[in-house]
Amino acid sequence: MTTHAPSAPRQEFGPIGHLLVLGSGPQAEWEYAMRQLAADGPLLLIDDEPPSWQTPHLAGARTANLLDPAHVLAKARSLASTWPISGVLHFHHAHARTAAALRLELGLPGPTAATLEASTLRHRTAQLLAHAGVDHSGALYADSYDQALQAAHQVGFPLVCKPASPRIRYAARKVTAIPELAEAFVAATAAAWTGTGAVIEPLLDGIEATAYTADSPSGPQVVAISHATLDPLAEPSLLPVEVVVDADDVCAPVIEATAGRALAALGHRAGPAQIRMQITSTGPQVISVTTHLTDPLMGMLIEQVTGIDLITQAGRAARGRTHDTEERRLGAAAVRFLQGPGTSKQPEPDESAPFHVTPYATLHPYRTHTLVGPLRRSGYLLVAGTDYLQCSTRLRSAATELRTTRLSA
Repeated sequence: MTTHAPSAPRQEFGPIGHLLVLGSGPQAEWEYAMRQLAADGPLLLIDDEPPSWQTPHLAGARTANLLDPAHVLAKARSLASTWPISGVLHFHHAHARTAAALRLELGLPGPTAATLEASTLRHRTAQLLAHAGVDHSGALYADSYDQALQAAHQVGFPLVCKPASPRIRYAARKVTAIPELAEAFVAATAAAWTGTGAVIEPLLDGIEATAYTADSPSGPQVVAISHATLDPLAEPSLLPVEVVVDADDVCAPVIEATAGRALAALGHRAGPAQIRMQITSTGPQVISVTTHLTDPLMGMLIEQVTGIDLITQAGRAARGRTHDTEERRLGAAAVRFLQGPGTSKQPEPDESAPFHVTPYATLHPYRTHTLVGPLRRSGYLLVAGTDYLQCSTRLRSAATELRTTRLSA
């Protein structure tokens, strides 16, 4: 893998307390983030399962149902009675409200109530973007099937139906005709927080892109852009199978201004964020604005190609501290997830370490399969290159080599 030069020594701008992280995931996707966060200060974890591989990075941990704010709050009080907590960090959209409740309870820094509402309710995001004159997907709120049907007639087919405030990842569905709408609406509302309903928006043509921002003296600045390819095996769910991060993305000029205006519309001023959009024939259309990072693995790719450590910056922002970064442009990196509707042989313990499939690609298997949307994920391929095209070519070459190796085994 291409790596960047060592970052400059981190500077301390405030008292170090324990950072409380809500939730975790497969070691192959999350260990980088846990290691970075723990290196910057003591770490605590509340997760659905007791820690295993996370243990060396933690000062303490508790288990709780992360979708039960009262349960999480009780566990956080237990941790706070032993360790001083100076910040709360989450990645999953579903944990935003719980994180906000913890910050309020413990008197910790965090986004304003207005910013929280704007980033956790998708139709509220659309309203604020429209008010600020930012082109967006035009998401319409629906809390009943009749409203969903009316919205569908307004936006046209194909469309996307998704939870207005999701409790689970990858709950959005593609809908191509009215007969599919009822099932999609029921699924969306079932995956949403109670009473928050669903949103209906057009399935836009164009290039999908997500802009990632970091702090700078002048405010949030776009530091990386990713492009995702959806997995046809997951349809009608919208689940990525391949993501490329390019430090010198050709779409950057048309993305940067839109991303900045979108964050300003939501009142976001500090800490990493990500703005997903579709670059259409008429320009960028914002699909979602998230005022926190949602995927630790993307944080790892971004540091590899830019030298900017968004994970550490997110941890510092959660503690109310600043983080100086120096950008280094180094090329591109990409990931291709190994996933499918069925199950495959689980790796033995000694087979779960990363290994080279080609000179430019490494395979990172999971110890156990992970359910992601409608598919089961068993690992991912990771490559580096000079640009988007080279990374995409190397990913496909590695995937072919892997299939050939497995068939001949």
